[in-house]
Amino acid sequence: MVKSKKPEGLRLNKKRNRKRLWKSVWEHRELFLLMLPAVIAVIVFSYIPMNGVLMAFQNVKLNNSIFENEWVGFKHFERLFNGYWFPIALKNTVLVSVLQTIVCFPFPVILALLLHNATNQKIRKITQMVTYMPYMVSTVVVVSILNVLCSGETGLINILLTKAGLDRINFFGSPEWLRPLYVLTKVWAETGYEAVIYLGALAAVDEQQIEAAKVDGASKLQYIWHVQLPTIIPSIATMFVLNVGRMFNVTADKMMLMQTELNLTASEILSTYTYKMGFGSYQYGFAAAVGLFQGLVNLIMLLVVNRITKKMTDVSVI
Repeated sequence: MVKSKKPEGLRLNKKRNRKRLWKSVWEHRELFLLMLPAVIAVIVFSYIPMNGVLMAFQNVKLNNSIFENEWVGFKHFERLFNGYWFPIALKNTVLVSVLQTIVCFPFPVILALLLHNATNQKIRKITQMVTYMPYMVSTVVVVSILNVLCSGETGLINILLTKAGLDRINFFGSPEWLRPLYVLTKVWAETGYEAVIYLGALAAVDEQQIEAAKVDGASKLQYIWHVQLPTIIPSIATMFVLNVGRMFNVTADKMMLMQTELNLTASEILSTYTYKMGFGSYQYGFAAAVGLFQGLVNLIMLLVVNRITKKMTDVSVI
């Protein structure tokens, strides 16, 4: 009798839990409805395309389904690692990623702290609007502006250099100038947008702590350093982990627009290499292998940096 009652009790508990779950879902139905579009978008754009991972191990033909293609194992990866352009593209990707992380990451934090502590609200709003607007500008427009400014003959920068008695610089034809230009445009375009995140975190700073610091004779710089900055450390740590986690995903669009035959040794990155192999040479299996390699490296970096950040700040995104 005891043995027969136990499964019956488990079934009753499962039934009660199921009813409790559906009751909770119904009570919070508005929140679930708001979340539904995001869930659908993640499934459609993140999970369904994961079938394409199989292409990295296949000889892909467009007239075949994904399960009809010939399996080639790790042939594409062997070709990738032994290829001429792989070490060049890998080196450029690492350099651009590290450079933009080191240079670009502090600016939004500094801008957010300056805006939050600005005493003139009108200047604060104008500054926030002006710094946010470049994020709304198309990448094509950004590179076009850069082309106009850096043109060899009619560019404003070269005209000023000539007036100063200096030689003209072929910015887009010099590999050593490509990375600084890429990073500077990223700082200009994204600093204002990312500063909004830190402004939201600064809104949670306890004003009583600031008032207490002022009473104790702390200067503005001191209470920014000792009160406000520690408050937004979790947000800074989270953004840092996310930035490092997508370091190898340097987008191909801006780099392709800035790329010329003269700066190819500095502008060829894994993303542009993938694009050329996939859409330029129709080598879809090989392009999928390059993309899978990027994804795996990003995942490893995300896990490692997240673990280190969790030990240092007790903040984790996973």
